Amino acid sequence: MAFWIAAATLAGSVYQADTARRSAKQARLAAEREAAISERQTQQQIAIQQQQAGIAKERLAAETAKYAEQKGAMEAEASRIAKELEDERRRMGQEESAKMKARARGGQRALLSDQRLTPELGMLGTGMEI
Repeated sequence: MAFWIAAATLAGSVYQADTARRSAKQARLAAEREAAISERQTQQQIAIQQQQAGIAKERLAAETAKYAEQKGAMEAEASRIAKELEDERRRMGQEESAKMKARARGGQRALLSDQRLTPELGMLGTGMEI
């Protein structure tokens, strides 16, 4: 009978070892599946982030081009306004210079002459009266 007890104990131990081996194998397979799932999710997240980065780069390029275009337009407008202001200053300076020359050359002196009463009447005593 001891033989049968030993055989039963041995069979129970073999069964427990086999069960433990199967459990370990299932745990290892489950861990491998979890690792594969995690790897796929990580790859998907990386792909999504790369797409988002590409979209962000395209938007940045579009915004940069738009900024450069607007900057060029504003610089052109500023130079046009500066040119207009310079032309206006030059014109006003020329007008002022012309007025000063006219005063200095006698345009005002003839009007202030003692012989002339009013500019419309001409000079008195010269036969040029109206």
